[in-house]
Amino acid sequence: MRREKTSVSQEDYLKAIWEIVQEEQVPISARLAEDLGVTPPAVTAALKRMTRTGYLRVMRGGRISLSEKGKGIAQHLVLRHRLAEKLLTEVIGINWSRAHEEAERLEHGISPEVAELLLKRFGRDVRCPHGVPLFGGMSKLRKKFGAVRLSDAEVSRSYEVLRVFEKDPKFLEFMEGLQLRPGTHVRVHQREYDETMAVSIAHRAARVHLGKPATERIWVRRVSS
Repeated sequence: MRREKTSVSQEDYLKAIWEIVQEEQVPISARLAEDLGVTPPAVTAALKRMTRTGYLRVMRGGRISLSEKGKGIAQHLVLRHRLAEKLLTEVIGINWSRAHEEAERLEHGISPEVAELLLKRFGRDVRCPHGVPLFGGMSKLRKKFGAVRLSDAEVSRSYEVLRVFEKDPKFLEFMEGLQLRPGTHVRVHQREYDETMAVSIAHRAARVHLGKPATERIWVRRVSS
């Protein structure tokens, strides 16, 4: 698991680009500025430097494409992030709603040797606390499990929650209050004109109404009714 020496800033950029692609969005400068909380001129300067070092290319129309070198660094950082989340939640006992934010601080300091030890501890074919596989990411959830957003689920069908969006602690606290986590089964009963969905959660008697801002942040797979 050896990796090329890169700065924390470069790793953050590469990881952000990789994650945008994983979410099936188009990686462009404006989206990067928003995700990283930096100014557009700062993004432009960083992309120029990283183009010169061979980590990425900025294509016609502003779309950013990672090179194989850049993609490898991004994937290693994402793996270290997910391992940090596993360590924080399963060993230290931090609540999953805080795990992502804390893992952001730890991911850059995990050495290849420690990463290998954590993989031996947790296993390779597992998922982070929010449901993303350690290897393969959202691509694996889509290909292996047919993952779709809850907002696209069919009425009168049952689903298993595979993943929830991890970058908003308040959203995770909301999910925690509903006990709606990866592995939970839900059934879609109704979709309103404003795309609010009425769902029942396996362990709750009453139905819950979820707006589109929430249902677009939950990925599920179809299960037998």
